[in-house]
Amino acid sequence: MRRALGLGSSIVLALLVSAGPALARRQPPPAVIPTEDTQKARDLYKVGRYPDAVLAAKAALNKNERYTPAMLVMAKSYYKLHKYEWMKKLWEMMQANGASSAEKAEVYQMLAFLEVDQKNVPGAIILFKQAAEAKPDDAILWNNLGAQYLAAKNYADATPVLEKASQLQPGFAKAHLNLGDAYRGLKQNERAQEEYQKALQLFPNYADAVFNLGILYLDADKMPNMDLFAKNNTAIQYFQRYKQMMGGTLPPSDPAEGYMAEAQDKIKKEEKRLDRLKKQQEREAARAAKKAADDAKKAAAGQPVPPPGAAPAPPTPGAQPAPPAAPIIQ
Repeated sequence: MRRALGLGSSIVLALLVSAGPALARRQPPPAVIPTEDTQKARDLYKVGRYPDAVLAAKAALNKNERYTPAMLVMAKSYYKLHKYEWMKKLWEMMQANGASSAEKAEVYQMLAFLEVDQKNVPGAIILFKQAAEAKPDDAILWNNLGAQYLAAKNYADATPVLEKASQLQPGFAKAHLNLGDAYRGLKQNERAQEEYQKALQLFPNYADAVFNLGILYLDADKMPNMDLFAKNNTAIQYFQRYKQMMGGTLPPSDPAEGYMAEAQDKIKKEEKRLDRLKKQQEREAARAAKKAADDAKKAAAGQPVPPPGAAPAPPTPGAQPAPPAAPIIQ
């Protein structure tokens, strides 16, 4: 029995050894990773050679049709070439082949920008949110989501999103600018000013930050330690500085000049209001002085002087009211 068992084991082992090469031939070859072709496609994409980037990405996919990094470069190139349907088709292929979270984030962002172009702010918000959630450490994605909340005037939701963007990348001037806009929308004027100033510290020639500071001072009900004149004069100074920074690039339709005129108009109206108030106070003072003089004369003549604020004496009982004055006939 023991001998028969040994013989059988030898036969089985021999069969396995002899079948080894055949089994090996039946296994699929390892997948090719076309990193070189894909990197070439990326390099071409970076310099704006989008048709060539598509060809390089195709070469990569010819070697591995499931390689999502090459699909992503091709999709981005098609986006730049305005071939959006092809881009969307590649997105379907990427999803079917297990695209990474980072790859998904890039495509969600491209799809979101298509919605922005269509003025579909709610649709853009959904896609930018998906992009940011797929790659939560990307400040640009959070900033883009916040910018759409600002477009929808949803300052409450914009604020935490833009705070996250500026925390992830403290040197991101645009995130600080947008966060300033969110605070301004919530009437948190001092915090808005701080964010605009941070943007200017990072980028001293940031004309948009200077312009937004002008808007802040123009629209704020009040600013710390400033009356209306100081507030609006500060707004005018920021708009003048903005115009100087823009120079010859300032388009004719730019609203800065109109905002300066608005600030000057507010100053003039306040000057007129204060002038009217001053004249009213002068008239009241003159009436009070005249009354005091009249009362003094009455007192000197021994006539009773009514106390301040007393009602006029009632008419004598039985007395008839004076007839109305007859009209004068010319």
